[in-house]
Amino acid sequence: MTLEAGRPVISILVVDDDEATLNLLGTFLRRNGYRVLAASNPVRGLELLQAEDEIRLVITDLMMPHIDGIDFTRQIHQLDKHKNVPVIMMTAFGSDRVLDKGMRQGVALTLSKPLELSKLLDLVGFATASPPSN
Repeated sequence: MTLEAGRPVISILVVDDDEATLNLLGTFLRRNGYRVLAASNPVRGLELLQAEDEIRLVITDLMMPHIDGIDFTRQIHQLDKHKNVPVIMMTAFGSDRVLDKGMRQGVALTLSKPLELSKLLDLVGFATASPPSN
């Protein structure tokens, strides 16, 4: 576990095909004391998850090419060491049907776009408040 000033640093994986969003979230979360790994697509996100044991949270976009955030969440939870990692899904398309499908695949929380960074920080704090159970 990574320590900073004697306290554990929580590792977060952010996956979004929009570079501006990826940079914004990475910078914002780092400034708030988190370790951030970034991936511009779900394939790279899965590679990082397989290489990293300490990821405590995944933040992903719903709409991405090839694999959407819901299918990506399903794939995350098929990995033994990350089967219980919480996922926050960002979406501008928050229909009840889409959100319900996401929840059935293991999405823990959703965040509407345009993003409210203070709300994101609240959700991140909530999602990482206790260690994931294996």
